[in-house]
Amino acid sequence: MAGAALLGAALLSGCASTVTTEVTAFRQGNWQNDPPRTYAFDRAPGQDAQLEEQTYEQWLAQTLSGVGFEQVARPRARYLVSMEYDSNQRLMRVQETTYPDPWYGGPYWGPYWGPYYRPWGWGGPGYWPPVTTVRDVPVTLSMLRVVFKEAASGKKVYQVSAYHRGEGSSLQAAMPYLIRSAFTQFPAESGRPHRVTLPLEPGDK
Repeated sequence: MAGAALLGAALLSGCASTVTTEVTAFRQGNWQNDPPRTYAFDRAPGQDAQLEEQTYEQWLAQTLSGVGFEQVARPRARYLVSMEYDSNQRLMRVQETTYPDPWYGGPYWGPYWGPYYRPWGWGGPGYWPPVTTVRDVPVTLSMLRVVFKEAASGKKVYQVSAYHRGEGSSLQAAMPYLIRSAFTQFPAESGRPHRVTLPLEPGDK
């Protein structure tokens, strides 16, 4: 439980200015990121009418363009790219440590020695230890998975998954960062998780 609490605190810290994402990629053994880098989106039946899906595809298309991919009509595409995403909310137990102000609580005379020790003065000796509190906070876990398949064979050649855990977050707020994080290192080493930290956009603060 202590380990989980510390992990939660680490993941939640710094969220006012950065977004941290855990990214893992896998690729087919002999796949090389060589040209032509053309693709079309591969959608499940009924997805064309979903505005949310279309918006995420636009964001992903912009990111793929930045790593050298060109979106083309499906008959001309070398790859078919699909997206999966989900989010769920849960309570996470977070451990926090606070340090009382040793000067607070009334006047006294004498020097201040050490971080929490009052050796003499009115009230006698005193010690203010750190105070640890544990609280449950609502945390949203957002996930994105992007899969590349060869259009000709249907064989999966590359997939990357990105996860973000944040207090007060949502899938919609996390998605731009999930997409960018997934392709910060591309193509990433297969099966080696890595952490990506991106600055929070001014409009998202």
